Amino acid sequence: MAETSQIFRLTAQEIAEFSPMLRDFEYQFWYPLGESREFRIEHPSLYTDFFSSMGDAYCFVALREDEVVGVLSAVIRTLMAPNGKTTQVAYVADVKIAKELQGSTLLYRLARTAILWLRPKITSAYSVVMDGTSVTPKQYTGRVGVPQFSWSGRVHLLSFCTATNFPWASKVSEHPVDLSSTGSGIEPRRTSTTVSTWASLNPLLRAQESPVWLVDQQTDAAALLEDTRLAKRLYDRQQSEYRYAHLTYLSYADPEHIVRLLPRACTRSHSSGFTHLFVTVPDTHLGAVESRLEDLDHNSFSASIYGVSLSEDFPFLINSSEI
Repeated sequence: MAETSQIFRLTAQEIAEFSPMLRDFEYQFWYPLGESREFRIEHPSLYTDFFSSMGDAYCFVALREDEVVGVLSAVIRTLMAPNGKTTQVAYVADVKIAKELQGSTLLYRLARTAILWLRPKITSAYSVVMDGTSVTPKQYTGRVGVPQFSWSGRVHLLSFCTATNFPWASKVSEHPVDLSSTGSGIEPRRTSTTVSTWASLNPLLRAQESPVWLVDQQTDAAALLEDTRLAKRLYDRQQSEYRYAHLTYLSYADPEHIVRLLPRACTRSHSSGFTHLFVTVPDTHLGAVESRLEDLDHNSFSASIYGVSLSEDFPFLINSSEI
């Protein structure tokens, strides 16, 4: 059956007529959120808007007659090193295969089609999956024409109730995103972190609320407070939406400084109707952050990074709003 499907590469401009079919197709897929919860994804607007918010988005869609049976979405992103040098990186952000074709050759065919097309345009590639996901990139890479994606690090998504009463206070200023600059993306703020960063992003393609930069006046730690509800929503088994805000694109000199942004981020998110806030912390910095949280009630969910030719600081580039 897999051999009867055809694979098409579609740009963000070409995807419109397929968006309703893709929304129906993705309804069947569930992902782990820790050990006891699951979520499904819905892209309520143009299917590629979520991916286009990160760079040049492409969907590789497998059709059997008029039915979607598989999809692989990829984004070509520009990575900027501290010295200003840029490279192109592919983010394999979304892979789905119809249940009746799981175990067939379709997954490999999709991956091979995408990687062969992307390869001349990029220097590295990565994917992020929530830990506990049954299929990882290691299982559909490493075959002829598709380089092996190796485990390259872990990040932790810390989740806080936005009504949390934090036992500390800090002076945090707010800086709205310059809406006039988002036509081709905005540059992430740079403060103290001396690692590579994504050259630009366009959060307005995915955010329902206006994104805002938060900057701690004492430590200069900074982050973007945003959401993805315009382009991506999460639902539980009871069809209730997980209303998460995201604190992303963190920049700091000391990982403990992250917690100084939390009270303002939660208060602002709560006033906008979000019940929880996600903050992404690299595995190497988790201990330092957790030590500051003490007995504060929160949850932690982990995700693994797989890729080819990734630097050791790549976990610092992963944001919960982009997984």
